[in-house]
Amino acid sequence: MSAKQLREPSLFLGRDLPAKSWLTILFITILLIGIFFRVVNLDKKPVWMDETHTFSVISGYDDLEIVEKLSGQTPIDVETFIEYKYPNPDKNLGDSFYKLYTDVHPPLYFLIARTFVSWFGDSIKVLRSASAFLSILTIVAIYWLCLELFQSSLVAQVASVLFCVSPFQVLYAQEARPYSLFTLVILLSGASLLWAVRAKSRLPWFIYSLSVALGLYSQFFFLFVIFGYFSYVFTIESFRFTKRFRSFLLANLGGFAAFFPWLITVVIHLSNFKDKSSWITNHTLSILGAVRLWSENISLSFVDPRASEYFGFGRFGFYFLIPPIIILVVYSLYFLFTKTSKQIYLFVLTLIASTALPLIAADLILGGNRQIWPRYLVPCFLGVQISVSYLLTTKSFSLDPIHTNLKRRLWTLITVALMTVGIFFSTVIAQADTWWNKYNGGITIQIAELVNQAEDPLVIVNPSPLSSVFYYAFESDVRLLFASDQKLEVAPSQLDGSIFLLNPTDTLKSEFNRLFNMKLLAQFPNSGPVPGKPTELWKAEERFAQ
Repeated sequence: MSAKQLREPSLFLGRDLPAKSWLTILFITILLIGIFFRVVNLDKKPVWMDETHTFSVISGYDDLEIVEKLSGQTPIDVETFIEYKYPNPDKNLGDSFYKLYTDVHPPLYFLIARTFVSWFGDSIKVLRSASAFLSILTIVAIYWLCLELFQSSLVAQVASVLFCVSPFQVLYAQEARPYSLFTLVILLSGASLLWAVRAKSRLPWFIYSLSVALGLYSQFFFLFVIFGYFSYVFTIESFRFTKRFRSFLLANLGGFAAFFPWLITVVIHLSNFKDKSSWITNHTLSILGAVRLWSENISLSFVDPRASEYFGFGRFGFYFLIPPIIILVVYSLYFLFTKTSKQIYLFVLTLIASTALPLIAADLILGGNRQIWPRYLVPCFLGVQISVSYLLTTKSFSLDPIHTNLKRRLWTLITVALMTVGIFFSTVIAQADTWWNKYNGGITIQIAELVNQAEDPLVIVNPSPLSSVFYYAFESDVRLLFASDQKLEVAPSQLDGSIFLLNPTDTLKSEFNRLFNMKLLAQFPNSGPVPGKPTELWKAEERFAQ
């Protein structure tokens, strides 16, 4: 069945059948709801480790620099520390680029984030709003891509609506990280490539070349997407070096040429990149574990089974939704393969495989768990959402006589149900205090509550990247005192109010007891240190008897 058999023209233009006017209202309403989910409660969830890196880049300061600057015998307000995590007169854009240069991160997202904060103010809400804004643009971008791919505005509309309330997209739209930008450049590059393949002019190829450069400056994984595009174009050109394939190669060459200056920095600091990504090889997946996690991750495009714990259902409360979602996805891929041309189904399949296959291969060959992290699988999720959107649109609105009214109504019900569960999970995500993508976010909240509720709290900190996530959750009246393993240079007169030790080493605890003769009681975990728990909070109570 071709896309031409779908009901056209666009529902949004109001020229479809009058009986479907309710669908127009429904689609517009869901789009507005999805946009609302992206911008509401931007500052509610705790900052996590990766987001602290974003703060360091936009300010030009890393945590150790700030600690060295603020260390001394006098406690400081937590706000004083946080002020150094935003653009300030002491550091300029060059310092931000230098940090990116040494840390080997593509710079585009961080430049956008720094611009947002410089223009609109210093707050986590403003910083995350940059990602939310980029995510709103992705809704338009997926519409354009589906319009180019299927030549059907109806498929494009359904895809936009499903994408708009996808729990995965809503979740990462509020991250102060490059994921929304990565999604945007994938969609823009895919749409411009399809346009260039269809058209016979140079402008689409120029736009595609520009999108390649932007993609490489956004996320290194975009290189895998380019390999997917290469496979797609070479295959539809019957593995021949046609004029169109040569245009594709030249466009990519232009994009790589624009990226070449930053590629040099990657080569120079490749050892830094390997060190910072070594954590991903710490645990190797079993085959059964990989299948389970892949099933969970694919379902994230439409539902979030990990919401079970939020409702107190235990770990697997919503897992009953995974099998029907997987069946729907598999059937949609089969339907796409059998009912569309090679130019259509091959694009979706190569998009899905572009990051999935390299990550799986790397885990099998090198060991590790690269394939389980949803944020690395953005192209895969996009391909799945596009495939399901085509299936639902065709089954719900096809004019083919083989689809009876009863079948169309059943598939329309499935479509509306999928949109409804997307809204449900997105609603829960938007108003939750934390979510699984924050990893230790629950610990951050618990510790921050213990400190914030204390009277005149003073937190003695053993400086580490892990400790910095808590500063953003502390109230403004919390005071910080930075210590090291070997020494605690503070006058006893400074130790007033409620005194806490955050992530202290055994040496620091012994030094504290020796100098101030005070008992330390474990607050988190409340039973004392637990193996595998990297975070500890201790509270100084009464002095020992003399």
